[in-house]
Amino acid sequence: MGVVENIKEVADLVKKFNDIDLNRRILNLENEVLDLSRDKRRLEEKVEELERSLKFQKTLYFCEPFYRAKAEATPYCPSCWESKTLAVHVLFGRDEAGGSSAWKCPSCKHEYYPPRSRKSLIASASLVQEGE
Repeated sequence: MGVVENIKEVADLVKKFNDIDLNRRILNLENEVLDLSRDKRRLEEKVEELERSLKFQKTLYFCEPFYRAKAEATPYCPSCWESKTLAVHVLFGRDEAGGSSAWKCPSCKHEYYPPRSRKSLIASASLVQEGE
């Protein structure tokens, strides 16, 4: 028999004695036990979530510039993972200017360019700075 059932049984016994103050205290105790039961369940869920996260974290490895999971082709955003421990897949497409292809994070909006695109972007930025 659980704690809540025991309290209810005691409350039923107290009702027979017509002690209103004692009955009120039993009801308060019952509410406290229910609150503790809910808190315990929330904590159990949090532990399960953290265990899943830890297990997932062990499957990740860093391959510049992304984090990757062993059995997945789509990489994860390094910014989201390192700052908030959020595993967010990046999406491949055109950058905002419509020029180069890039990986973009739907959460933090960072863009990651393939190595060739990065080299050309760095070169063009250098030319702009020299022309100033």
